[in-house]
Amino acid sequence: MNKTNWWSVGAGLLLAVLALSGPGGPAHSAVGEFPGWTAAVVLASAAAVGFARSRAGLERGFGWVCSVPRARFNFGIFAVAFLAYAGVAGFVFKGIPRIDDGLASLFQAKIFARGALTLPLPADADFCWAFGILGHRQGFAHWCGMYPPGWPALLVPGVWLGLPWLVNPLLGAGLVVAIAELGRDLYNGRVGRAAALLALPSPFLLVLSGLHLSNVPTALCLCLALLALRKLWATGRWLWGGAAGLAWGVALLCRPLDAAVLGALFALAFLFPAKRLDRCRGGIVAGLVAAGLAIGATFAFQQATTGDWATPGHEIGMGSRGQFGFVQLTSYKAHTPATGLEHTGLRLRALNDHLLGWPVPALFVVLLPFLLGRARTKEWLLLLPLPALLGTFACFWYYEVEFPARYVSAATPYLFVLAARGLFALRESTANRPALARLPAFLAVSGTLFLAVSLPAHFRAYDADYYDVESVLPRVVRDYGIANAVVFMDAVGLDRSEADDDNDFYATGFMRNELDLRGDVLYVRNLRERNADLLRRHPGRAAYLYRYVRDQDKAILYRMRRTGEAVELEPVEPRTPDLLPAPPAE
Repeated sequence: MNKTNWWSVGAGLLLAVLALSGPGGPAHSAVGEFPGWTAAVVLASAAAVGFARSRAGLERGFGWVCSVPRARFNFGIFAVAFLAYAGVAGFVFKGIPRIDDGLASLFQAKIFARGALTLPLPADADFCWAFGILGHRQGFAHWCGMYPPGWPALLVPGVWLGLPWLVNPLLGAGLVVAIAELGRDLYNGRVGRAAALLALPSPFLLVLSGLHLSNVPTALCLCLALLALRKLWATGRWLWGGAAGLAWGVALLCRPLDAAVLGALFALAFLFPAKRLDRCRGGIVAGLVAAGLAIGATFAFQQATTGDWATPGHEIGMGSRGQFGFVQLTSYKAHTPATGLEHTGLRLRALNDHLLGWPVPALFVVLLPFLLGRARTKEWLLLLPLPALLGTFACFWYYEVEFPARYVSAATPYLFVLAARGLFALRESTANRPALARLPAFLAVSGTLFLAVSLPAHFRAYDADYYDVESVLPRVVRDYGIANAVVFMDAVGLDRSEADDDNDFYATGFMRNELDLRGDVLYVRNLRERNADLLRRHPGRAAYLYRYVRDQDKAILYRMRRTGEAVELEPVEPRTPDLLPAPPAE
């Protein structure tokens, strides 16, 4: 079993060259930024594994972790993961969506929570639009989210409880447990628990589990589908096939493309050996029925929202930019294979930095079973989701700059298992070489200690005005007593430190509106010459123009007064640091 597979070594070397040759070099970006702290981590780790007593202590510690009863370990790591991820969601992201995709999902969840698929378009919706929302601009008489219904449906219990921001931390914690169970099922309990311990503090999972995005539930459901398939293979019981189909179906309802790609890989793996097909035929039928129900639900939702069962919402919401493949998107923009390769390199760079947060590239640890000649069919099946998703999304024009590599997040559970297996394979390979036998422990200890460097560096990107939302608006509304009012919103200035330097940040106000736009404060877009029309609809409300200054993370505020057919702007004097003196009105 432990005989070196030289084909595996060759493949591992080739994969390592491809995975580690992206922009920025192979080492974590924080290594170059904090060389002193990195050196301190290396020295401390060398001391920890260099002395017999401390090394024995580390062995005893991991041995104790592995001796904890399975249910108690799973509950404990679930609780710790939930608290960590909830902390990120609450303290870093303030419990609100920070990316338009999450805003649209929460919007649809609120519609579902009312027992509806869509809602009639309110009278003022022509002043209220946001990316991901279908409505007035698409010529519809209703409005709804443009994304599949699975993730919004999972958010509904959180909406009912007033805590939708806790749903993803719960699912993220469940994903850590699923990773432990997958490692245990494929290898043994030690590998499973090591994989869970690698996943728990992962900068990648910490952030993704704190956002209102569909990636974590998709990864969890696909991982559960694979576990259920493994049970079906082992037992032949049809219930496990139904469970696999159900889990895959939920993933499909969250992120159809991810589910299709990984579902195809799982199905191909199921075909061998062929003799299992007859023994599992009941489970196969049950799984196909469950999956078919999910596909039917997708078509029904599209019929209700877009008016065409075969047209997904994003094709309407994104227009020509919803196209897939190497195509001409607009008269001045095309997606080319060269761009796809560039995006692939950037995604690999992000995974190397943030999957583990270690000073060495994460994919080097993931590829250890291949580099050491220990990779067999099992390891290849665990690795395949990553290149499959990388290849798939290389064909899509958009690079997810707001959270790099999230498009391949469905592959990450299997990468954590491979990384854990790689550390044990390295230990086995060096067992008879005392000088090298400490290397696995050194990698684990230095990686864990380096999180104290890499995590703060990672979280710097998630500041108060992280991606589509800024933090000034709610404070200004509170501090300046804005009530029973219409707030017109726009933004000025360019923040060159942000990827989307001309973001209008209207999402900050849109998310605070009631679904029927009848809340105490109505947040609308500044449509300038049309503003007087909206003010005539709301004669009893005060009116303000709120202008966010991107490059200063502050705002300018005007009172708006209607005089006949015109609207006059009266500057509001700053009383707090959030406001800048307003220049004379145009």
